[in-house]
Amino acid sequence: MIPRRLISSLRARGRLAVSLPVAAAPGGGGTAGGGEPRGSGEEQPPDSQEPPPAPPPPAQQRQWRQQGQRGPSKLNYTTKFKPAYSTNGAPPPASLESGVVQGAKVSWSDSLSSLKLRRRCNLLWEEGHPNCVLLVKKPGDAAASQKLKEIGSWLKGHGLQVLVERPVAQAEFSEFEAFQPSRHNPQIDLCITLGGDGTVLHLASLFVEDAPLPPVISFAMGTLGFLTPFNASMSRTVLSRLLWPPWQGEPVFCTLRSRKQCEVHWGGQLQRVHHVLNECLIDRGASPAMVQLECFVDGSHITTAQADGLIIATPSGSTAYSMSAGGPMVAPSVPCTLITPVAPHSLSFRPVVVPEHSVIEVHLPQSSRSHARASFDGAVGAGRHTMRMLRDSSILCRTSRHALPMINMHPLDEDWYEGITQKLSWTGSLRHGGAPSFRGGSGQR
Repeated sequence: MIPRRLISSLRARGRLAVSLPVAAAPGGGGTAGGGEPRGSGEEQPPDSQEPPPAPPPPAQQRQWRQQGQRGPSKLNYTTKFKPAYSTNGAPPPASLESGVVQGAKVSWSDSLSSLKLRRRCNLLWEEGHPNCVLLVKKPGDAAASQKLKEIGSWLKGHGLQVLVERPVAQAEFSEFEAFQPSRHNPQIDLCITLGGDGTVLHLASLFVEDAPLPPVISFAMGTLGFLTPFNASMSRTVLSRLLWPPWQGEPVFCTLRSRKQCEVHWGGQLQRVHHVLNECLIDRGASPAMVQLECFVDGSHITTAQADGLIIATPSGSTAYSMSAGGPMVAPSVPCTLITPVAPHSLSFRPVVVPEHSVIEVHLPQSSRSHARASFDGAVGAGRHTMRMLRDSSILCRTSRHALPMINMHPLDEDWYEGITQKLSWTGSLRHGGAPSFRGGSGQR
């Protein structure tokens, strides 16, 4: 867990926007006696029946909220930005909206904008806290399995219903209930992932209907990722904040990440439907020849591409394959769709960004040299997520009605900006120490 000194340092720099639960001092309910934050020292056994954490005094909570809004600037400059979201407690009931997130209501962080973007919000569970939790872990990872058992036993010990995927329940954790989509989907009001971005994509694929989805909190236990803002060592500290009513006055920041509904048509009939969080890729597959693809936007033919492939990406997918193919990086709250060619046989075919609600259709004509391959959310070779595209088949991509709610550590898009600067070293400069230094002929960062 996080040492007290590190927590104080993170708060002082505005890097920790979540308010951390604090254990009650002996004989009292506050922190005036200098109680240590939960998470310092050794972790309790997973099955221990520890009491819910007591909230800190109101003055301390207000100080943490203010520090969480804006940290001190390294540039010796104070921004003039005034946030529209509230950090002073739960929003009034009149401002809450139902039917967007399963099991929770939302208040919009962009409510003062005349555009009503409806992407960034604060969450408030309808019953005060989640009751049914789905745990999904990275497959074949011993550390993820151990963390799942720890978190699952801890949640179950506090009276929550804990679900895991059926193969995981059968092979590893029979003490947890096996997830059955048709039965449990309407009951789940929180999902927890333990892994990397691929684990989040797998979780999103478990919800095949275009219906309100439960909020997702992701703990990083994988490689480079933009969908996993929380460290696994913070799991019990962060979850404590979500589970008990004393902390419901604290905002739970969330971004609604748009998905694409991809319809595969052939022979005049609808063959299959996929919902993707990152992208739909149409490429040449195993063929050595380039593939010919006709691309339409809202029924208008925009180009016929000769290329290795074409990527239809969401803003979430802009930092995945699309970025590697030369596409732009787009913040997750921007309502748009990216069309990115893969190795086009043309100097003029550049990536384009189109409105989110535009319908994109990609057709493989009869004149194409070969068949093509379609994969959804990068799952090449993953059975139901990859398929062969025959000549004269087409794929229609439109925005799904319901987005995936991702819980953030910080408000607005701050998690995303930290991800591209820290994980990709975006816009590093010599003056601010962002460029690598070279010693003895080998670069060391």
